Amino acid sequence: MPATTTPARTRKNPAEPEPVLENFWTVAEAAVRLKFRDADDPTTKGEKVLRDGVNKEDWPCHRMGNRLIFSDSDLIAIARLHSNRKDKRAGRRSTTSGYRPRRRTTAAAPAAP
Repeated sequence: MPATTTPARTRKNPAEPEPVLENFWTVAEAAVRLKFRDADDPTTKGEKVLRDGVNKEDWPCHRMGNRLIFSDSDLIAIARLHSNRKDKRAGRRSTTSGYRPRRRTTAAAPAAP
């Protein structure tokens, strides 16, 4: 009688780590954790940044039951996307940035005889 073995799909590979359930955060909670807004701020200003990032820039997220939620690893990936990001306002301003150009001073012309 041959030895019975367990099917391949039920074997546990000792080198493979056991999956761990992560914490999941709503859009409002994720905005507070990423410091897009303060916890006591009643506005939704940080939530729009997250929703636009998911919809337009393919930020990592999960959708469960028609809800947008973020795991801890999603928040880490979003934070890494913006690490060492150069500020758009930094650097030299262009000459056409909305400032009035300086007037040129002209030397007084000699009077005509």
